[in-house]
Amino acid sequence: MKYYFTGFLIFFFSACTTNSETSSGFVNLSEETFQIGSNKTVELFTAFDKAWANKDYELLKTLISLDASFEFEDGKIANGADKFIEIIQKEAEKNEALGNSNSWTTEYAFSVDLNTNKDGEWVNSGFTQVLEVPKDGVIKKVYNEWYYFEKGKLEQWYQTVREVTE
Repeated sequence: MKYYFTGFLIFFFSACTTNSETSSGFVNLSEETFQIGSNKTVELFTAFDKAWANKDYELLKTLISLDASFEFEDGKIANGADKFIEIIQKEAEKNEALGNSNSWTTEYAFSVDLNTNKDGEWVNSGFTQVLEVPKDGVIKKVYNEWYYFEKGKLEQWYQTVREVTE
């Protein structure tokens, strides 16, 4: 009888466990919740970041879905890999023409899963770019970016930047 009661208690408490107990966040005006995502998605992000840093545009193309959308901090919007790569190539050339390397330090990355019933996860990451040649008093740029990966491909990307002055 003691074992039946213990088994009943285990069953009862496991049945009472809800998604909100594993949640680590919320979405306004929605019943969706965030949970910590997988390291697999962080590894996809890491491969993307490395390919971008190395200007390996062919590898980048393999990591981007055909209908991916990108929103840059300055308002530029790109749809698809080719337009995205065109914009980042021009930005790299502009930086180098100003005497700045097109390099950054990746400070952090973590993944979150908004809907555990879907394959995709978001990665939030932070970057710091120190300018060798400051422009208009800006000595450093601090980026915050969100990446949405689904089925091994980047689907969405958003970027913000904070400029640090002397």
